[in-house]
Amino acid sequence: MDKNKVISRYKLTLDVIGQLNLKNKPVVLHKGESFIDYGEKTKRIGILLNGLLYATYVTDNGVEWISRFFFPPNNFIVSNHEGFYFGKDSTESIRAYEDSELIYIEKDEFKSLLDNNRRFERTVRILAEESYIQSMARVHSFQSLNAEQRIRKFFAENPELGKKLQRQHIASYLGIHRNILTRFLYKI
Repeated sequence: MDKNKVISRYKLTLDVIGQLNLKNKPVVLHKGESFIDYGEKTKRIGILLNGLLYATYVTDNGVEWISRFFFPPNNFIVSNHEGFYFGKDSTESIRAYEDSELIYIEKDEFKSLLDNNRRFERTVRILAEESYIQSMARVHSFQSLNAEQRIRKFFAENPELGKKLQRQHIASYLGIHRNILTRFLYKI
């Protein structure tokens, strides 16, 4: 996606949020603190102002994998959206990878804003559409790219993120073993 468009969309969203009279003020999640943990009711969405968070899930055989990273301006809506939308317990844990500042929007307030603020509703719709497109691109890369191609793509698209993250976290996100990532990085 066009970097200027991503930055523009992020600034537009912050502008829309800034004009709302939200119940909650920005808060800081310190490294390791949870936005939501496994089994919790998903009662809020976060708008990440700065920092880095990550989502994990546990497979049936007990292995924990990283499914997403949240970082502005690319992926700044923090949510276990399935749990939020359906009112279910979270099947994910979302934690701060580093100290991060975000705004919480509680579910009732979110619904009210969607119903009563057309600009907010439009912004949410556009962000949801872009998120869907990003998700499909990720699915397609898992289906069509080998490990080396996924590694190259990750570092090409996320050079700054690649510098911040530990190798085992990048490997988990890419669905590969850390040793495969390490061998590849030594080659380049």
